[in-house]
Amino acid sequence: MQDRKTEDAGEPEKRPFPWKNWSRKEWSRLAACLCLVILLAAGYYFYAFDRIGLHGSAMVDVPANSTGRDIADTLEKKGIIRSSTLFRLYSRILGSGKSLQSGTYRMKQGLTVREAMTELRSGKTESVFVTVPEGYTVHQIASLLKEAGIKGADDFEEEAASYGPLKYQYGPTAAAVKGEGFLFPDTYNIPKEYTARQICDLMYKRTDTMLTGDIRQKAEKKHMTLHDLMTLASMVEREARFKEDQVPIASVMLKRLQIGMPLQIDATIQYALGSPKEELTIADTQIDSPYNTYTHNGLPPGPIGSPGMDAIEAVLDAEPGEYLYYVAQADGHHVFTKSYEEHQAETETIYGK
Repeated sequence: MQDRKTEDAGEPEKRPFPWKNWSRKEWSRLAACLCLVILLAAGYYFYAFDRIGLHGSAMVDVPANSTGRDIADTLEKKGIIRSSTLFRLYSRILGSGKSLQSGTYRMKQGLTVREAMTELRSGKTESVFVTVPEGYTVHQIASLLKEAGIKGADDFEEEAASYGPLKYQYGPTAAAVKGEGFLFPDTYNIPKEYTARQICDLMYKRTDTMLTGDIRQKAEKKHMTLHDLMTLASMVEREARFKEDQVPIASVMLKRLQIGMPLQIDATIQYALGSPKEELTIADTQIDSPYNTYTHNGLPPGPIGSPGMDAIEAVLDAEPGEYLYYVAQADGHHVFTKSYEEHQAETETIYGK
């Protein structure tokens, strides 16, 4: 029988604590792994559990062109998160920066980075989309804002009447409502907490942007101020139901202004009356108002609504032509004539004697 000791002589001796013989390199690897684990644990804690000691709420505006740094700095400034640096770091690690939705949010203060990211990815903003159609007056815009539940809607008419920051809003005669015609018709994403002044500024800024350098140069070449341009365009907007009628109608207006003939625009009478009428009377055309273009030569004190780009371009494209009159047909298109006799004949043909 073989001796047991002899049989096991070739096997290495097993020690109960092998790490006692580790080399410096092995110890360094262990230390590095432990540090990594600690760093990851600490990072996850600050990402998922760390909160600043605030318990209120704040409005956070995230514009469409915001960078990750912009968003992170805003969140820290508003007391939503503790560290903007950590927010930016995790945005890069998780690749979530591009999924953050623009808009205006009401967020709780004292959120973790993870909670803040989740809210900004949800897109559940405290803002609403409001579409202002071409030709709308300040009064009509105020109604839209009220329906949308925006805070500043109740004061909007008063603010728009008295507040006008654009230099070209002012003509020779003071308009009753400074903002009329200069609140550009468009779709706006408006925070529900916005005041009337903030809404006006938002819309004035859009107007100033839409009146590009090219448009301003064209107006200057026609010896037309921006105030005159917007006033004419507002009348074209309200008179023409179809785009193809806008340039011819603008041409009639320019011709009448050229020869000193009253514009006689029904839409200005409707504006002066304050509420639309299905059919104007002779008495209506005699009302005492600076917006009465039957009794006052030249342009009214200002626009009668917010013109869209088509109407603005129509005025710039139009030239005084041979037509002095137009009348609307049943389908909304207009017939243009050179003389009053022709105009009367067309009117009788369309509406009867």
